[in-house]
Amino acid sequence: MVDYKEKRKFPRIGCDMPMTFALSVLDFANLKSVAANATLADISQEGYGFFTDFRLEPGTMIRIKKDDDTYILAKVKWVAEIEGKYRVGVLVYK
Repeated sequence: MVDYKEKRKFPRIGCDMPMTFALSVLDFANLKSVAANATLADISQEGYGFFTDFRLEPGTMIRIKKDDDTYILAKVKWVAEIEGKYRVGVLVYK
């Protein structure tokens, strides 16, 4: 039996809804913002979990779009490949 200790401080609430996030990428010496779509899987007081079609590297800073067209800054903490998608966990900065 595996002894697993939960590391989260706050409970997660499951959901299944579309979300949009933006990240900055370097394109031929120019920094530009790129928007991407994902599926939000869960939320907590400190972070979000979502699925996307491409890998994000831990440490990457992203901006998650809210319903009122403002953004929340978040840092990618971990990424796992699951059945051809990428499950991403982020810490949000409010």
